[in-house]
Amino acid sequence: MPDNHPSYIPAPEDRRERLTILLHKRLDQVIDQERQPGLSPQERKRLAGLHQQIRTDMAAIRYGATEKTVRDLEREYKTRR
Repeated sequence: MPDNHPSYIPAPEDRRERLTILLHKRLDQVIDQERQPGLSPQERKRLAGLHQQIRTDMAAIRYGATEKTVRDLEREYKTRR
């Protein structure tokens, strides 16, 4: 964790936890969509990219996301529904 960096302001644990739960739910939705038969190759590729992005965002939260990162991710995933 980069907590020795002067501009690093960690997000509160409860906000990171709520966002992680939201991302897990979104990831479950994407996985369910990926399993649907008859998806076009473009849709499969789009879902695979989204799947990877969610995992990357979850890792960012897990390893000490800043307040700004959490705020940006909350905004992105709450409007993406």
